[in-house]
Amino acid sequence: MTKARGIPVVVSGPSGVGKGTVIALMRQRCPDLVLSVSMTTRPPRPGESHGKDYFFVSTQRFEEAIQKDELVEWARVYAHYYGTPKSFLETICSQGQDVILDIDVQGAAAIRSLYPEGILIYVLPPSLEELRRRLFSRAKGEGDDLELRLAQARREFRFLGIYDYLVINDDAETASEQLCHIIMAARLRRERAEPLLIAHGILGPA
Repeated sequence: MTKARGIPVVVSGPSGVGKGTVIALMRQRCPDLVLSVSMTTRPPRPGESHGKDYFFVSTQRFEEAIQKDELVEWARVYAHYYGTPKSFLETICSQGQDVILDIDVQGAAAIRSLYPEGILIYVLPPSLEELRRRLFSRAKGEGDDLELRLAQARREFRFLGIYDYLVINDDAETASEQLCHIIMAARLRRERAEPLLIAHGILGPA
């Protein structure tokens, strides 16, 4: 049977929650998942390559992509632009593969608007105190930056209502397993299977 169209899966979470680790473990458990490649104006870091880690472009090219509506979502983070190219997402989903988008609340809202079938997941810390501890450990005691990141986390928590699932990252292995279960369940949704069942004569058209 022909594969169903792939699902955009947004995974968001505050700085320091361990989202990157959870996504990496999830992809080990579900190797057929594709990680979305973002377009950015920041320069490549050592070891990064164009088309694999990011699509590295000039500010002029990024702003052109905004004007031509070539991006699913985009944001300016400090001095640089980041965004998800529509062409990349459409190509992967049309091949029947699910795409993981590691993006923020603003990007999640854009995905919800353009792709109602998408799955939105927010990764939470067990507590604010634990988030503070993780940020402090990662920032090596840079107090001002820590407080700014905690404040940003609190602002993000106000928008949890747009998400379908909330996963608490108390243990990264457990959290990654839960994310895989969510995606597996989404693949079995009736409305996702119906067009294929109709195409193969198992169901009659509505």
